[in-house]
Amino acid sequence: MSALVLARSASLLNGQAPTTATPGIVTLNFNAAVLATGEAQRDLGTLQTKFAPREVQLQKLSDSVEAERMQLNDASVKLSESERAAKLQDLNTKDKQLQREAEDFKNDSQSESQQIFQRIAQKLYGLLQDYSKQHGYSVVIERGTDSSPIVWYVGNSVDITEQVAKAYDLKSGISSSSLPEKPTPGGGAAGTQTKPHTAQQKPQ
Repeated sequence: MSALVLARSASLLNGQAPTTATPGIVTLNFNAAVLATGEAQRDLGTLQTKFAPREVQLQKLSDSVEAERMQLNDASVKLSESERAAKLQDLNTKDKQLQREAEDFKNDSQSESQQIFQRIAQKLYGLLQDYSKQHGYSVVIERGTDSSPIVWYVGNSVDITEQVAKAYDLKSGISSSSLPEKPTPGGGAAGTQTKPHTAQQKPQ
């Protein structure tokens, strides 16, 4: 019988609970930790506010295109051939404008959100190194998400995603609990969004 087993047996006989050692291997959802920080929520909220007017304009243009399309398809609306041709040309012009502006909106918003994500990810990566050393972890494994897990099962006691995000907030001085409520999204035109792309990324 090993000394470790004897020691554990002795502690149980004496009515003492066995000491729980710090796990050497822990897991982390890195993207979730980045997005959970107060800094990310603050900066992405500011970005959403910045792009809100463009989103509203896109929604208005989308509504206008849809209204004109419905009018052209309405058999009860009597139009001459020249009127129908003119309205069809106007509709095609607006539809192309909508597609172009929606694509620009998507590219611009995703580009800026990625810059925010990458900037915070670099700092959180550095903090993770110090945090892991301070807590005596041997390995930190990417956990993945519930829909795309990398580790099939993880006990709550060995996942440090929330703790790392809170440690980052403590260091940055920006807590998510102190931030104002998120602004209500403006429109919701098809194909437009200001949420960051959160595919797994390694800080550069």
